[in-house]
Amino acid sequence: MAQLLVRFLKLTASALLFLLWLALLLSVIQHIQSRRYVFAPPQPFTGNHLYNPYAGADTVWQQCNFHAHTHAWGGLTDGRSNEAPDLLEKYRQMGYDVACISDYHSINPQQDMATGYFIPVYEHGYNLFKAHRLVLGTNKVSFFDISLWHNLHDRQYILEQLLPDAKVLAVAHPKFGGGHRLEDFEKLTGYHLMEVLNHYRLSDKYWDVALSAGKPVWIIGNDDNHNITKPDETGVKWTMIAANHLQTDTLLEHLKRGFAYGVAGKNGQNDIYLKQVRTDSLTLTIETNVPALEIKLIGQNGQPKMLVYNTSAATYAFAPNDTYIRAEISSPACKLYLNPVIRYNGIQQPENKFTAQYNPAATLLMRVAMLLLLAAGTAGTLLALKRLWRTKAVVLP
Repeated sequence: MAQLLVRFLKLTASALLFLLWLALLLSVIQHIQSRRYVFAPPQPFTGNHLYNPYAGADTVWQQCNFHAHTHAWGGLTDGRSNEAPDLLEKYRQMGYDVACISDYHSINPQQDMATGYFIPVYEHGYNLFKAHRLVLGTNKVSFFDISLWHNLHDRQYILEQLLPDAKVLAVAHPKFGGGHRLEDFEKLTGYHLMEVLNHYRLSDKYWDVALSAGKPVWIIGNDDNHNITKPDETGVKWTMIAANHLQTDTLLEHLKRGFAYGVAGKNGQNDIYLKQVRTDSLTLTIETNVPALEIKLIGQNGQPKMLVYNTSAATYAFAPNDTYIRAEISSPACKLYLNPVIRYNGIQQPENKFTAQYNPAATLLMRVAMLLLLAAGTAGTLLALKRLWRTKAVVLP
């Protein structure tokens, strides 16, 4: 009996060692495909002109949710409680104009793809710390990720791989799960939107880090729904897009240009709308359709700049040290998060282009180090197995 127990324990230990080696092998295979970069230092917005993302925007606001999960991959992923028709009907009942399903690495086929405003979306990422992205406007799904430990360079590499096929690329819930650090957003480039609003987390600090570093990143707000029977994740975060017509290309282009704002509320109900944002020289004016409880203006490094109460308009003159100003507008039922008005040169439209420079020498060193790690791990695993099976059981009298 003792010998059988010892053999069972050895088999269990061997299986664990093999699984650890497989995890190491997977990690090395993924990492050696990644790259190392040279990142430009943060450069706050400058210029004697103001870029107003709402200038020339359409006057009709379309209510949208781009992040929700349904039963997929045989029920292995979170979202198994939702069936696609039920989820889409729920959002229709709440008055949404656009409701998308963003299953993990899959374009859900149960959506009405025949409409002129269907937007394919999937959530990218199956890594341990939930560094996820929303890929909008493509039917080409990428399955590559770095599943275990990853750093800033790896996260930049994933964005670089996704960008060519994505009409719009968003970093999802950056505060959630530890997949991103605040300081990442001083350097990351090559994405258009940040999911500042998500039922799991509010990521406004991450947004301010990116904006303060001179990255013109626009907002997107989504439920990230996994269960439509839960009121705390259904109709609580959404995006309003200025678009006179519901057309796929229009919606995506207006998201990409910043013709949108995010909303936090309940049951998808809006009791206040943005009326207009206008600029005159270096002065900014924001107007809503009804008086707000408060309008709060926020600038460089997330610092509050102005707070006014019970008004439908707020005017602010940029100070010399102001690089951007964004607004948070509160009403009894919801809170609006506006895209920032930013300084620029008056010529080139601000865009968060991919600017990280590939570093071939550092990439080669990383890949050699990963292969050496695999060799050492393999040797260590074989040695441990050899010693394990050499050990003889001692049977006590």
